[in-house]
Order: sequence, then structure tokens, then C-alpha cells
Amino acid sequence: MVRKLTADTGFGSTHPFRTSEKKEGTSDGYRKLHFASAFEYIPFSMRTDGIWANIFRLGRSKEGVAEILRQVPIFRELNDREMHIMTRIVHARTFEPDEVVFMESEPGAGMYVIESGGVDILLDHDSDNPLFLAQLEAGDFFGEMALLGDPERSATARARERSELIGFFHPDLLEIMNLHPIMGAKITMGLSRTLAERLRYTNSQLRKLWDVQSE
Repeated sequence: MVRKLTADTGFGSTHPFRTSEKKEGTSDGYRKLHFASAFEYIPFSMRTDGIWANIFRLGRSKEGVAEILRQVPIFRELNDREMHIMTRIVHARTFEPDEVVFMESEPGAGMYVIESGGVDILLDHDSDNPLFLAQLEAGDFFGEMALLGDPERSATARARERSELIGFFHPDLLEIMNLHPIMGAKITMGLSRTLAERLRYTNSQLRKLWDVQSE
């Protein structure tokens, strides 16, 4: 059974699921991410942020939490028994439009998979001109670096519409590693491969940007 979390956990809660008041002036006016003027001429697909965007781009799934998680590279090697354990550990919550999932610079707690809806990844989210990093949709996942005990979030995640999110947090991973070490090893290896792929993608994008600027 997936753990259901309610909005009354509060903004100051140590649990990563909490509510946030809507800020004025944050619903539009996104800036495009760029490092130089030449960047604006690069196709959007080349501007994708390798850390936050879903470079793995999963499809929608309507076959339950287990099938959604199975599409995430981090959990792909889990067998049916291990996936059943995962469905009992993960957390689920609904976020309303413009509700903040987590804020830039706050302590990172874990990762999220979008079951339905959409999430925007932003810098300076409470400013009049926030910086848009990625636009995620159902099936995408984000925030997985926090599973390693990342000290703070590098960006803000905010629901673009009413969204159902599945959360898997650092304490959950530690619990699995303690009680089910083989399963924990599979997840950490999947996490390592995912982060390595993001790094390779980011390096390739920076190389393309360098080539454009050198022309």
C-alpha cells in the first residue's frame, strides 16, 4: 500500500512533502536558460538541462505504481518481490497548481516520479522573471541526487497543474539497504547509472554549445 501524505504536514515540516503559498508574479515570464547570446539560436532540444530534464523521457503508464516505478531506470532491475516492497515504501501526494514541491537551497530529501500532471523546474521561482530549467510531465522523475544525501536543492520544483507525485526519500533508501541489501545495491547501482548518464548528456550539450560559439 502506497503511503498517503496530506497537506497538513506544513511548510516547516522535516518531511519533504509540504504546502507552499502561491507567489504573485510567478505564473509566467519565464526566462530561457542561456550562457551566451549564441545560445538563443540553439534548438530547444539542445538547451535541455541535463540535471533536471528527463533525458530518459518515459511514456505515460496507467497500470499502477509498480509499473510506473518499473519504467524509472533507477528501479528497472528490481524483481517482482522487490517492486512489491517498493510500492509499500514510497509515498504519494497530490499537488495543486503552482504549489511548490521543494524550494531551491532547502535540504534535499529524495526523488519524485510524476504519476499524473506536470512539474516545472525553476531558478529564482519567487522573482518576477524566474529562470526555466525544465518542463516535466507524467512518467518523468526528478530530484534523485538527494537520495545520496545531497545537502541542498539546486532549483525549485513547482506543480504546473494538479499533479499526483510518488516520492522516494533518502531514509527510505537507507531502510531498504539495511533490511534488503541486495535490493538496495540494485537501486544504488541504478542511481549511479542514471547520474552518470545525466553527466554524459550535460557534457555533450556543453560541447555542442562550445562548437556553436566557436563558429
